[in-house]
Amino acid sequence: METLPESPQHHKHVHNFGFFHNADHTTVFGGNFTTVTNITNIHERDNGFSILQSNVATAAFHSSKQRLDPPRCHAHTREAVLAELLEWIEAPHNIRTAWIAWLSGAAGAGKSAVCQSIAEMCKRRGARVASFFFFRADRTRNTVDALAATLAYQLIQLLPAVKPYVVEAVEGDPLIFEQAFEDQLEVLIVAPLRRLLVSDPSWTLLLVIDGVDECVGESTQMMLVQTFARLLSARDLPLIVLFASRRENQLQMAFSARDMTGILKELQLDNNYQSHADIQRFLDDSFEQIKRTHPFSRRLAPAWPPLAHVQEIVKKSSGQFIFAAVVIKFVSSPKANPATQLEIVRGLRPAGRATPFAELDALYMHILSQVEDIQPVLELLAYTIFCGAKLSEMLYFFQLAEDDAEVLLAPLTSVITLDSETDMLRFLHASLPDFLKSRERSGAYCISELGTHLAILWFDNAAAGRFQDFPGASRNVDLGAFLALAQPDLALRTCISEFDPWQTPTIFMAYTYFADDILDGVSHIDFGDGGEAYRTLLGNIVRFLRKEQPEKFDEINIDIADIMEAISKEEEQQFLSLQ
Repeated sequence: METLPESPQHHKHVHNFGFFHNADHTTVFGGNFTTVTNITNIHERDNGFSILQSNVATAAFHSSKQRLDPPRCHAHTREAVLAELLEWIEAPHNIRTAWIAWLSGAAGAGKSAVCQSIAEMCKRRGARVASFFFFRADRTRNTVDALAATLAYQLIQLLPAVKPYVVEAVEGDPLIFEQAFEDQLEVLIVAPLRRLLVSDPSWTLLLVIDGVDECVGESTQMMLVQTFARLLSARDLPLIVLFASRRENQLQMAFSARDMTGILKELQLDNNYQSHADIQRFLDDSFEQIKRTHPFSRRLAPAWPPLAHVQEIVKKSSGQFIFAAVVIKFVSSPKANPATQLEIVRGLRPAGRATPFAELDALYMHILSQVEDIQPVLELLAYTIFCGAKLSEMLYFFQLAEDDAEVLLAPLTSVITLDSETDMLRFLHASLPDFLKSRERSGAYCISELGTHLAILWFDNAAAGRFQDFPGASRNVDLGAFLALAQPDLALRTCISEFDPWQTPTIFMAYTYFADDILDGVSHIDFGDGGEAYRTLLGNIVRFLRKEQPEKFDEINIDIADIMEAISKEEEQQFLSLQ
């Protein structure tokens, strides 16, 4: 740091006579006077490097102590994707085919762990790597404000020869950190690197930018990616960038831009990288560690946990490491018996005050909070979970075009996908339905109370004749599932009382037990009418079966003597009216 000139007040022979020192013929008429001393210009106090340091987000480093025990790949897992990334990073400049790599995957797939591990591996191998790990809950690293400064600081540590250029740039424009990110990147990183390249063309620098989707503002996320794309599209800098994020729509757009042509390498953390096998290895090793080190290990059976229980966790993980990691974190707590903890996870014991899935629930809560129009989205999810219907049948039920459904569900691309080939809405997290069905875990996002609305919608569709000839009508028999969750409601009672089985003949004919299911569902709802709604529904179904499906009518096991008596009277009156 530069030595500041000694201030005058430090010289004993200099005397300060206040406001009127060296003044002549001064006349003062009243007034209040304030003496201000020790005024120092910030740019006299701090040099460029100090200013740079004050704008760095130290928590964003891959080696930051503030990121206590950051996620990293478990030993002997993710080997294929790590090897592919290392091959890309270490490729000679003259044969390089991609300057940007995009590592994408579902929420909780382990992207940050891969980025952490690759940064540490590069450092051990002597490669130059600078990093920035975005995190939405940390205000110092959930925007791009500190990104350029943080990367520039690391650049100086990796390539000391660049320091004079960066310091000179900051001292020449001390307010550079108030300017747009693209300008900061050009001044603090690109220009200094170009000057260094002239004198030393042998270096290569890797930037690891993880969690782009956790940066505040979708437009900012796109700007960040597009800025680097424009920079590297010229292919004239030995600089490469690894981005990691979820495959959210705005980022798919950014990585599909024209500037990405010919410089992008995509890696998706999916089953191509044997994630299920990696999760199995992680669980096996972790359970062995628990049996070896846990204070309650003596209470664990030699064969604990059974292979079937481990495979159950693997299946529930759906290829995403976060579920398995959350389970192990909960089960390994030194304050409880691991076997008991595992039973809580599997739903065999009440959780009580324990929160085994708190970390996972927070992730789901955040993702759902990004949905602007949440109600129809929850209805679509509820229908899929309760019915397991095909995508086309769900769209028909809600009278939605596929494009409209895709727009509604767009904010959830990190946890679900619309698979047109299999005609299914597929959950990327098998644990998400459990979360959505639990009021304790999901709160306002709980779908278990949507049964009433979905049942009413089913009756509305029936009344509109939408189940008359629909080829997939046999799949729309899940009214029983809705009624099982329904609460007493006047509108629902009206629908039940007015339901005419002739509105849905194909369902009754295609599904043997449909009548039983609908009657059983209604019998458990107390409308406070003494069972009138139920008896009305039963009467209508009996009349339909007696005329249209006599073989099923003969199988009715319910006491319908009073209904048959009423039917006889109705038929007698009809006969007399014809005489």
